[in-house]
Amino acid sequence: MNEKERLAIVWDNIERLAFRPNPSARWLSVYAKTMHRLWGEEPRWNYLRPVDEFFVTFLNLKCCYSIENVEKYSVSLTQNPIPDRCYWQNHIDPDYLSKGSPCSANGRYPLRFGKQREKLPRDIRTVLDGMIFHPRCHTHLGGLGIRHVQLDQDRGGLSSHEIRIGGGIENPYVFLFHLRYQFCLVAENVRVAEKRRLIGLFEEAIVNRDSAVNARDLFDFKPLGPGRVS
Repeated sequence: MNEKERLAIVWDNIERLAFRPNPSARWLSVYAKTMHRLWGEEPRWNYLRPVDEFFVTFLNLKCCYSIENVEKYSVSLTQNPIPDRCYWQNHIDPDYLSKGSPCSANGRYPLRFGKQREKLPRDIRTVLDGMIFHPRCHTHLGGLGIRHVQLDQDRGGLSSHEIRIGGGIENPYVFLFHLRYQFCLVAENVRVAEKRRLIGLFEEAIVNRDSAVNARDLFDFKPLGPGRVS
């Protein structure tokens, strides 16, 4: 099996495992409860719905989204509290083709062969780069004049240039998850740790032939007690 075939299978597996929740309520709830952790903020949200909005206070942004199904959604990033200042808008309509939409992966990842099995972590990293960490088609919010005001840059915080909003993401749950990562500007080591965690999580799931990744594991959700989350 060549590299392109392996990567297609890994991409399909990761989407199936983590980003096609049915129903979506639990996924969105855990997303809401944990997004603050990577952003270095206090908890703000207890739940989100398929049509909802949330705020990124350190960038003065509001994210509004509407998920109709796993193949159809819209999302926009506007300046908060100025609703008519739109920085980003995206609409996914399954009635029209994209480059990747006619294709689907077939078969399982070749775990039976030692050399192929050793390539799995690298293949997962490559897929997650394009899916979440560094989408191929993206916009730098720093280039649009959006500045990171959360931390003094001299203390190690990343600049808003490091935010890469993907324009070719067709799955709404992938899009929301990639925003969670992209808006992490606390420090590079925090991003690196999250990358390693996700690579290990999906490697274990694919090796075990799991049917799904639990939302708690996907978002590293650790309740600390009634009404509190980490």
